[in-house]
Amino acid sequence: MSLVQPRNLNGPYGARYDGAIDLGALQARHRTVYPERTRISVDGNVAAAIPFLQWWRSPIVAGFPITPATKWLEYLAAETAGDKTAVQWEGRRVATKRVKLLESEHAAADYMAGVASSCRDLIVGTATSSVGLDHMTESVRSLGASGLGNVVLVNVCRATANYPLCIEGDPSDALAHRDDGFIQVMCRGKQQIYDTLLQLPAVGLHPQVLTPTMPAYYGIKDSHRSGQLWIEPDGAVNAFLEEALALGATRSDPRDQDFLDMGVPGMGGPPGLLDGDTAMGNCVTSAWFQGFKVGQKARIQKALEVLPRVAQLFEAHFGRPGIPFFETHRLDPTPDVALVCMGPDAGTAQQMLPSIEAQTGARVGLVVLRLLSPFPSQALAHALRGVGAVGVVNNAHHSGRGHLALDVVDALAEQGSAPPVESFFCGLGGADVSQATWQLMFKTTLEAARRGRPSRRWHMLHDGLELAEE
Repeated sequence: MSLVQPRNLNGPYGARYDGAIDLGALQARHRTVYPERTRISVDGNVAAAIPFLQWWRSPIVAGFPITPATKWLEYLAAETAGDKTAVQWEGRRVATKRVKLLESEHAAADYMAGVASSCRDLIVGTATSSVGLDHMTESVRSLGASGLGNVVLVNVCRATANYPLCIEGDPSDALAHRDDGFIQVMCRGKQQIYDTLLQLPAVGLHPQVLTPTMPAYYGIKDSHRSGQLWIEPDGAVNAFLEEALALGATRSDPRDQDFLDMGVPGMGGPPGLLDGDTAMGNCVTSAWFQGFKVGQKARIQKALEVLPRVAQLFEAHFGRPGIPFFETHRLDPTPDVALVCMGPDAGTAQQMLPSIEAQTGARVGLVVLRLLSPFPSQALAHALRGVGAVGVVNNAHHSGRGHLALDVVDALAEQGSAPPVESFFCGLGGADVSQATWQLMFKTTLEAARRGRPSRRWHMLHDGLELAEE
């Protein structure tokens, strides 16, 4: 019998070698962890780990411990130990889930690349944080351009390789790695973390996207604090994923016409990788390099179309919102001012909106960013149309107006007449953003709306006080 597997070409998107891994056997031998819908109290790291136990497509994860992401790895190691995930097969006990502990962070990234590329139908994950993500940089940037949309890199945000060392969470690491080529989604709260993980593989593996994903949440505030979580049954989780993966099997949507014109065929599952434009080799001339980057940019931009489709399907299955580009609070009718922020401290601002309006006599709104890369510029500008001024809350150090501030300014400029934008730095190093600070940010943004321009390029705040001037 020949050991050569059938090679099925998928145009510019590579070839499949069907039968290289017996996926049917893997699916059939999945050991159910949650047979029914369950409500438990967990921290964010556990919420991010549970999907890897539930997916039959995720037989192995790689990792190296680093604070505050370590419990993700510890939990999976404990849950896969002994006979917890083992099944009887051909007269012997076989583990259906494995945790691969490696000697360094860059080794974890290299291992993921190897497993992910050997079988595009598997979901391959790890979790890291801070300097751990920095140590992965070489491999992670290669992964970002590779077309390996089956890679899920959980980023537990921490004040990264800044000085002094800080183990608490701010999004410095996520923002420093926005050019790595990953789809980055920010979560807050245990349910958002879990729900986001369930959806992202279907986005990354879509044949028009083919881009790895990086779900992220703030260390300590979400990774170590517990909250209630609804866990869906394994059967429902896998049924949703299979249906979501099938979204890429047809080309009936008119938005897919550009791919039809390229001759990309329909397919019954995730596309192949080998021999395709996403695997050109590790060294090319400048002409090929530019062409490759054109394709990479087009694929990640396609996530802006694919993500809402997956989110809509998720809501149909589970009755909870999918992954929006951002959350909006009190934007209808159009408020006088709005703040744009992200992360768990947004919950404080959300609860304060009625009292801020009562104190100021003005209408105020809030936008909480979820999708960071690709940045949803057009959608954000549309949501903020007519707002008198915008305040942007930056939780990470930046030498200028702030990572998010520059993105928001750019998005608003695209719509023509842009409102004034006040840029705020607060919550650096994971510090709490107090009610007094939120009040000051709304007050300063309202003054900018009345003045018609910002008071300065940026403000650094803590506990309701201005700490530094530009």
